[in-house]
Amino acid sequence: MAARNRNRVIHFYEIADADAPAIHRLPPRDWGARVRSLCAQPPAQRTSRTGDDILVGAVDTHQTAPHLLLAKVRQDVPQLIDQVDGTLSRLQLAADKELVDVTTVYFLPFGNVVATMAGGVSAPRAQALKRWLDDVHAAAPDVRNVELRPVVNARSREKLAHAAAIEQLTVRIAPEPPDSPTALRASSNLGSALSSLHADNPDMIITLKLEVPKKSAVLSSLRRSRGQNQLLDSTRVFANDIADWLDNSDAVDAASAQARMEAWHSEADDEKIDFVKERITAKAVVPFSSANGHAIDLQVALNELERVSLDNERVLRAAVSVDL
Repeated sequence: MAARNRNRVIHFYEIADADAPAIHRLPPRDWGARVRSLCAQPPAQRTSRTGDDILVGAVDTHQTAPHLLLAKVRQDVPQLIDQVDGTLSRLQLAADKELVDVTTVYFLPFGNVVATMAGGVSAPRAQALKRWLDDVHAAAPDVRNVELRPVVNARSREKLAHAAAIEQLTVRIAPEPPDSPTALRASSNLGSALSSLHADNPDMIITLKLEVPKKSAVLSSLRRSRGQNQLLDSTRVFANDIADWLDNSDAVDAASAQARMEAWHSEADDEKIDFVKERITAKAVVPFSSANGHAIDLQVALNELERVSLDNERVLRAAVSVDL
């Protein structure tokens, strides 16, 4: 069977200190050199274990680009098919070998920004990368709790923080790939409700729409204002769940809010906050193995990560406040 190509989404994150104020940024550091040094250690020193999840960091010493290969040990038993007679059999591995799903991480030379490309639907996501960086003390000694902040458009990032009210919130959750079920973690009431619906109805599209009517014979101006403020508070809390879902699942099909922005010495402006489109991402076409759908050639992955990082350098620098 011939090898095929597949579109891959490249995500950008800023490595930050979760215990520091949101406006605080880490001083620039050479993450590539730090990770290369860590990955020169024996496997046990670069392995993170949480429950059944086992993450192992590695680098390819033949590649000069600053990178990390974050591998998640697979718990399933893959099957092989004989293309001649169509028979199936279990893949037999040596006792000291395990199958993994790999995400390639590329460290940009500014702003503590990383670009990630997952090798398949089951490859490690942002939460796994955060956990690995924490567990191997990649940012030690000054940072004990790493945070991966999605790099978002510099203008969009401020909208929710400065919104005076939210008039409408819409979130659409779609079925995920059958081999990548995700439990949507939630810390808000809205997130918990959607997460429960998604878990109970994994094959359905679920749309949540909350709207405060602009004109209504039922709502007085006082009640309408109260509803908009309540929706603003709920949206600000729910936004954290949406960000986590976008990082660690493929479930969020759309998420947006209609906000009223107070303008100084002028009437309020209505603006749309698109939680999906505000995040700076890129797409790349890369080959993947027809045998299991997960393997990406490392050189291709690094070339694409470096290319899209350069293509988006200006907007990335603006987002993390680093001048050209």
